Amino acid sequence: MILTTLGVYLGLLVVGGAAPQTFAHSATTRNFELVDEIELKDDLDNKPDDERSPVHMSLQNYLQDIEVFFARLGRLKGSGKFDLENDDFEVAQSTQLPCVAANRTGSYTAAKFELRNESLRSTLESFSKLLTDGYSLADCLPNARFGDTEATNSKFDFKLDKTGFFVHVSVKKRSPQDAAYLASDLAKTYARLKSVEPSAGRLAIYEATTFKSQNDQVFIVTRLPRAGLDPLLATNAK
Repeated sequence: MILTTLGVYLGLLVVGGAAPQTFAHSATTRNFELVDEIELKDDLDNKPDDERSPVHMSLQNYLQDIEVFFARLGRLKGSGKFDLENDDFEVAQSTQLPCVAANRTGSYTAAKFELRNESLRSTLESFSKLLTDGYSLADCLPNARFGDTEATNSKFDFKLDKTGFFVHVSVKKRSPQDAAYLASDLAKTYARLKSVEPSAGRLAIYEATTFKSQNDQVFIVTRLPRAGLDPLLATNAK
């Protein structure tokens, strides 16, 4: 594998004690037409301090973002730029975002960016940006790095290896009780969304997604076996 230094990844990531860089990301509902070219814009909501997005919106965005990611991989596969049998990749990052209105700065600590196929880089970077803020599910908590300003804490890791495709998003809550409540709320919201989704591709992603809490953290995990990815790519490809 080729290990890419993430300090230069899009000019957006902060490693160690470097100064925060500008980054923007939308917590609003994203509507994509999968049969058209996909444009991924990063606009941060102008929302008051510690105003979290509704859980149903955050969850719907997460599941839709995975579907769009597969749509883009499907197009690359169709043009011969992605080989499901041989390509693999992994990207991981942790993020701290101050809870201030119209915030556009934060700390982005890159952990990993590995890929075999350079044709995938843009698609991996675009998906990474969508995962960056933990879908506004983390609580605003005291953070020494930002002085008197509270911040959210989230992490993500996604990869394709010989076993399949995996996405792991974790967010930090104020207490174990808050974490347990959010995990339960996510599960209930997921059940409602799943019951009305017409897309076979989206349904496959839904069925591969689980939620759990541990201590003060909530984990959203999607795990799809490699043998089941080809139909999903074919369904979503243009």
